[in-house]
Amino acid sequence: MKFFDFFKPQKSTPKKRYYNESPPLLGQELAKRERLDLNFILGYLPDPDEILSNTGKNISAYRKLMLDSQVRACVNSRKAGTMSLLWEIDRGKTKTPQSLLIKDLYSRLDIDGINNAILNAPMFGFQPIEIVWDKVGEYILPVNLIPKNPEWFLFDKDNNLRLATLNNGFCGELLPDKKFLTPTYNDINNKYFNPYGDRILSSCFWHVTFKKSGFKWWVTFAEKYGMPYIIGKLPRSTMDSDRENMKNQLENMVSDAVAVISDDAQLDFIEPAGKNASSELYDKLITACDQAISKAILGQTLTTDGNHGDSGSYALGKVHAGVRDDIVYSDKKIVENTHNQLIKWIWEINFNSGEIPEFSMFEEENIDKTLAERDEILVKQGVKFSKSYYINNYGLADKDFEIL
Repeated sequence: MKFFDFFKPQKSTPKKRYYNESPPLLGQELAKRERLDLNFILGYLPDPDEILSNTGKNISAYRKLMLDSQVRACVNSRKAGTMSLLWEIDRGKTKTPQSLLIKDLYSRLDIDGINNAILNAPMFGFQPIEIVWDKVGEYILPVNLIPKNPEWFLFDKDNNLRLATLNNGFCGELLPDKKFLTPTYNDINNKYFNPYGDRILSSCFWHVTFKKSGFKWWVTFAEKYGMPYIIGKLPRSTMDSDRENMKNQLENMVSDAVAVISDDAQLDFIEPAGKNASSELYDKLITACDQAISKAILGQTLTTDGNHGDSGSYALGKVHAGVRDDIVYSDKKIVENTHNQLIKWIWEINFNSGEIPEFSMFEEENIDKTLAERDEILVKQGVKFSKSYYINNYGLADKDFEIL
């Protein structure tokens, strides 16, 4: 029976069907990538980035955008919001042997450098990080985490990360399990469509391009109209050779402001009319591009641009601060999820029981209040904490206090 036959009236009494039975085709997945895209014959999922596909470039084109001062300032500002947070393993919980192992491991890794690399994911869509495993005592642990260039990788139809080696440039080399962390931006409920992630820098590409052109023409405009026109006047009977000689002298005068002319020659200096209004066009173009870049990366412009005027600045500042907090929270979740994926792999390799430790980030001002309020209640109920507890959870040194 064909698919549409299920929706036609049946001449005979239809056979009784049970809820656990699925008709042919209705119980199968029909809309699959390999049936829709010719590229899957080559074994890879094409990058859906329209800017890269239309310009014939790869992700390295976005890395060059970091040379722009506005892009760099906004990216650094966005990263700083998350990098300023503190982190802890099993925060507020009793430390298990597994969590103590992870905490000791993290004390030997460059966590700040790793977090900084993870925060490249919102800029470039995804950020591969290679894990180097080794035997440490009785455990198999990561001894190094190395960020890699995203343009070296591609994805197959099953969203598996592949390395585009020289021998397997089209379909890529399938990578071992638990070898690469791949933090991705805006992949929730959308990774099937685009495992390459959403790239914020793609929204800055044309603004940086137009901005460069604006600066180029602005410099040309300044060179051409920044100084007054110099007009030399000679008698009508002056020979052509003398006119050419004066022209050359005036050209030299533009560069060194020195000229020698005859006593019957005359120089006039004329200011170009309307040049200020014309130069403002380039200024407005560059300002508009900078503001668009700020909005794309930071979600607002107040922290990097001051062109909003004084009216309503306090209310506007509160709105912009709220936007920034939302972005910091979003980036924080990417960092936490990446670390928790790594911790899960460590746990799966080395343990078969117990609770998986959790990596979390938080603001410094919140830790004392949260823990102190909880601990105060427990102390009133008769709980006594050890000295090591206060050292681990409040950052106190052993010599700084005594337990009475």
